[in-house]
Amino acid sequence: MTATEFVGRLRQRTPALSNTRETAYSVLFGDRLGLTVFLATVVLFGLLWRTAFLINDSYTLANGLYSLSNGQLALTEAAYGPGLETPGASRYGGQWYARNYGVIVLSLPLVFVLDLLAAVVELRIALVALWSLSLLALVVQCSYYTDGDWLLYGGTVAVLGLFGLNVTLAQPLDAGRTHLYALQLTHLLIAAFTPVVLYRLLSRVQTRRLGLLSVVLLTAGTPLAFWASVPKRHAVTGTVVVCVAYCLYRSRKPADGAVISQRWVFRALAYATVGLYAWVHAPEALLLCVALALVDIPTAPDNSPRTLARIGVVFGLSLLPFLITNIAISGSPVKPPRLISRGGSLGDSTASSASGGGGSGRSGGSGGSGGSGGLLTSLAPLFGALESGMQPLSLLGGELASGLRTLQRQPNDVYHAFVRSGSASGALDIGGEESVNLSLLESAPILVAMVGALPVVRRLRLPSSMADRTLSGGRVVDVFAITAFVGVILLYNTRLPLHAQVTARYLFPLYPLGVYLLVRLPAVHKSLANHWYAFLWTVAGTVLIGGQVTVMFVALTVNGIGEAFQLHALLAVGIAVPLGIWALCGRSEGRAGQVGAVLLGAATGVAAVFLLLTSVEYYALGDAHLLPMMRALGELLSLY
Repeated sequence: MTATEFVGRLRQRTPALSNTRETAYSVLFGDRLGLTVFLATVVLFGLLWRTAFLINDSYTLANGLYSLSNGQLALTEAAYGPGLETPGASRYGGQWYARNYGVIVLSLPLVFVLDLLAAVVELRIALVALWSLSLLALVVQCSYYTDGDWLLYGGTVAVLGLFGLNVTLAQPLDAGRTHLYALQLTHLLIAAFTPVVLYRLLSRVQTRRLGLLSVVLLTAGTPLAFWASVPKRHAVTGTVVVCVAYCLYRSRKPADGAVISQRWVFRALAYATVGLYAWVHAPEALLLCVALALVDIPTAPDNSPRTLARIGVVFGLSLLPFLITNIAISGSPVKPPRLISRGGSLGDSTASSASGGGGSGRSGGSGGSGGSGGLLTSLAPLFGALESGMQPLSLLGGELASGLRTLQRQPNDVYHAFVRSGSASGALDIGGEESVNLSLLESAPILVAMVGALPVVRRLRLPSSMADRTLSGGRVVDVFAITAFVGVILLYNTRLPLHAQVTARYLFPLYPLGVYLLVRLPAVHKSLANHWYAFLWTVAGTVLIGGQVTVMFVALTVNGIGEAFQLHALLAVGIAVPLGIWALCGRSEGRAGQVGAVLLGAATGVAAVFLLLTSVEYYALGDAHLLPMMRALGELLSLY
């Protein structure tokens, strides 16, 4: 009996288990391919996982998780880093508080799981075993798409061999850093759903093949894998934006057999996702909420009071953790820990305005009691609450307006943030250290293909009747993606370029949004659909062959990480120029389509080479890779 036959008989004997599994597939991954994408992404992120602090802000999150695991909301002890006053920490009422409490609370169960594993077996061995099990599950899933059992048996032997290799090379892992590992694992798992949801979205809007190709573009052609295991909000934001886009699409085009009246459920889920994200990063959540409302409400097929009330109740419930945390810390439901701190103009403005707003409300109330009557006095709390509630929107509008003015008044800063970061001869930042800040285009050269929207816009025609103005599910998502894309740019324009960005991390939502938008372009998706094999072979060739050439060039000619980053920047710009020219032509027929697929593959491969070298060599972080074999590979390279 073969393994496939055994699994088939097991399914027949356990129909209840099979139904449960299919339900899990549908809710979390959509189908078996979605699960395969998730496992492959987890395996990739595990390869690049470094068990060390990359950014100082992570000390604040780790200390916040340490305090919460001991039953304290405030930071009680600097278990990590130089002290409690680390970047991102906020002082209020004589105590220090962390930020991003949403991911801190979500990481809490993993702390206890890791502590339990550490009590049973050495922690590094346990984590290596978990990675190996993920790889084995990936092999099993892939074996369903092959003839025979050769992949299942051969892959199992390979997984056992890799596990033995990692155990042989293993060194002790600091068991006292379980809070850091829990945070990293939480972010890694959340980030793994970004390509899954993007696949589910584009497989519905386009085709399943294009959905899978978009996963390659996202995971290999953008810095998603680099930031996946870093305890920062960026990877979480990427998952949030694609989840909102997916829910928005499903609210317009439900699945076959679904009840039309259930569309409001997905609309509510879109708002609930934004509401939960406010518990992580309130300013970006506010921006996404505004973008969602501007796109959803005018185009919704049903805006009856009952439907809007349902959506409002779900949205309000999703905000409860955010509001309760704010009240517990600052006493104000609209003042999160992030906005108490002094860092960032938005935080300063909100903190000062909130306190000023409260004073204004009290002043109005006292004036009313001494003047024209008690009506104003009784309504003063309501006016104060409305004023406090409108302040975040007012501040967001101010930030967006400032970002628009920056586009006009400081074009050089915009150019360095989005197009070209600098040069190897002047690769020093404001702190006198080597600059490691790549622009958005240098980090993900495939995004230059978005210029292909220009010929598409030129060919658009205005609708001739009101019936033609109704947007399809795909068009609604397109409008939301464009609105959110522009909003993120304007929100951060005044702050860019910044020190230690590495890959324009503040603009991280633009990577999944950009991949979605470029795949939606006719020239891009037709070229990928007709010449997907050329695209994949080009990606593989660029990584395997071009990667070796890049390693040799860096080892022989480059001196320091700043020059290495600028070399990769030049490679990215070099491939972005012909790709942009092709996208502007907007042609995908015949040879033009093949050229476009090859250029897209080369741009994806260039970004993947940078990702691998950055994770393995440039930012090895003291040989802190989770997998010992990756640490050994980094020691073997030693490029400079």
